[in-house]
Amino acid sequence: MKRKNILFLNILVLFFTIITGCKKLDEKVYSQLSPENFFGSKADVDAALTGMYRPIQACCGGYQQAGTFVLNSASDEGTSVLSQWGQFDNLTYTPAANELNDMWVAYYQSIGNTNFVIDNEAKISAIDNTSDKTLTKAAIGEAKFLRATNYFLLVQMFGDVPLRITQAKRADEVDIPRNTVDEVYTQIIADFKDAEANLPATNPAGKPTKWAASAFLAKVYLTKKDYPNALTKAQEVITNGPYNLTTSFDKVFDVNNKNNSEVIFAIQYIRKDQQGMRMEPLVLGPGDPFASGGSGGWGISNIENGVYSRYNAVDDRIKTTFSNPAPGQTTYYAGKWRDPAGVSADGHGNDYIVFRYADLRLILAEAENEVNGSSSVAYTNINA
Repeated sequence: MKRKNILFLNILVLFFTIITGCKKLDEKVYSQLSPENFFGSKADVDAALTGMYRPIQACCGGYQQAGTFVLNSASDEGTSVLSQWGQFDNLTYTPAANELNDMWVAYYQSIGNTNFVIDNEAKISAIDNTSDKTLTKAAIGEAKFLRATNYFLLVQMFGDVPLRITQAKRADEVDIPRNTVDEVYTQIIADFKDAEANLPATNPAGKPTKWAASAFLAKVYLTKKDYPNALTKAQEVITNGPYNLTTSFDKVFDVNNKNNSEVIFAIQYIRKDQQGMRMEPLVLGPGDPFASGGSGGWGISNIENGVYSRYNAVDDRIKTTFSNPAPGQTTYYAGKWRDPAGVSADGHGNDYIVFRYADLRLILAEAENEVNGSSSVAYTNINA
């Protein structure tokens, strides 16, 4: 019993020693990364830039699930077999629609990460040894490009949204009021213009270029019905930019032809579990294997039956657009995201193409029609 009491006393003394000793323990952290000591190297800058993409790349609030399903279900071309997505057919939104919350969270997380880069421009500049601060300009341009694309989606989905252009550093800065649609668009245009001015003309796959920023400006102007500016920007990119239509439609989405001449901007994936795309199992039907050795697709989001009948029988886009292209199907499934060598449901190598050159050609045609009427320029771009 005496030994137990001594042991208890020793533990008690040790406990109070730790407690009293910790009262003055307020050390500056040197051995771990923190916002204060980040951006000490180019590797830090690269890591921060990569972090901007992860929220919209991962399941389930980014383009490849929530963004696609919500918009596909709400359109005349798509629907869903699940009630929580099917409700979008009628433009009704209830608490069961988790995807709306997932989208909101994912895009604001990405915005927060872009602001982390932009707020630390001075630190990035301090380690930039280039004579004209090329590294700094490219990093800030990339961050502003992605912030603008995030807000462009949010403002179209939700209208008035909180406009956060710096990091929230205190609790009272977290909950901010919504800004008007016009205020959000003003910031979007300013960010794309800055990106256009500072991004390089060429970049590694997955990173935006000045041409991508210009193309998005054309799309934003068209959305706002600013047709003269939309026409100017679209013409500028089509005339001087590096993009071309592919030789055949299937080549646009071919997993072995990624980042082809028609891709203006795409979210990148690799053929590795948890780091690949998951669109394939989501949109393929039960009869379609979705990965190497995988079972049939889940068929959660599909194509309206009437869409198939609009295609001419000899249209070469049918075999890519539909995974089961045959007349009289009960349900049609999408075939764009195919990777037979995918390693798992979340392990396909397809990229998610956010903006295609074909879309830009149609933007030019529409803007031209609004400015100059149904001219040969408009028809040439539609026919292309």
